[in-house]
Amino acid sequence: MPTAQPRPYDLVILDLDGTILNPYERSGISARVAAAIRAVQEAGVPVTIATGRTLDFVVEHLAPLGIVTPVVTTQGAVIGDPVTGHILQEWRLPGSDAHALAAWSDEQARVSAFFFTDEAGHIRICQNIDPGRSDFYDHVMGSPRAIVGPLGALLASKGDHAPVKYMMISDVADEPHMPAQMQSHFGAGVTMSRTHPLLVEATAAGVDKGEGVRHLLALLDIDPAHVLAIGDNENDLPMLKLVGMPVAMGNATASVKALAQWTAPPIDEDGAAIAMHRFVLGE
Repeated sequence: MPTAQPRPYDLVILDLDGTILNPYERSGISARVAAAIRAVQEAGVPVTIATGRTLDFVVEHLAPLGIVTPVVTTQGAVIGDPVTGHILQEWRLPGSDAHALAAWSDEQARVSAFFFTDEAGHIRICQNIDPGRSDFYDHVMGSPRAIVGPLGALLASKGDHAPVKYMMISDVADEPHMPAQMQSHFGAGVTMSRTHPLLVEATAAGVDKGEGVRHLLALLDIDPAHVLAIGDNENDLPMLKLVGMPVAMGNATASVKALAQWTAPPIDEDGAAIAMHRFVLGE
């Protein structure tokens, strides 16, 4: 009887936007990438997602991929079941820091939003200003979004119910240093990161994709050294630093490529599928 071959990795983690999803428009996951994800799972290697998008988004849009392993969502602030939508763990912004972010956003009139989990575990996106172009912002910021006016008044109405994440529109071409500037301004109570060329986000101190993945791996009893992860943006760096095989997309930032052990082709060439075939399926 032939000896079973050991699995090359115990888990594959995929970022969404810029890795397997177009970050600017709703174009879906390519058939080639979807097929690779299914093939990896059929080969006995679980696949999961680590994303700034919400658990609701994963449940609604990624069901055809057959992913059943818990996922890291909302920039590491929510770990949940991708089939049922049940939240397994969450971390909320401290109230005082959320109020500081709200006051700044209201004063600066920045297009911003807070993300709250409700009693059923769903995410509610509450945005202060409607910039128009609803289809575009539905894709970039998430949907459904409620336009609620000043964020300070919103938080006052929520009482002790703190958000899990803050998001702000900020074009990297115009404001390349905005995450660092905001981190300096708001201090150690929050973690600021650029998650998209148009977005800067805040989570609670120490909450990022890396910590979310660390908690997930502890939950699954998987050694980080036996994990392959693929990403493209600055917010993927904490996750990529943690795992044994960090892979950058060809469209990744320079810092992500510098950290990675291998750079795949870009998203428009299905680089994530090529990486999975190369390192997991051995093709």
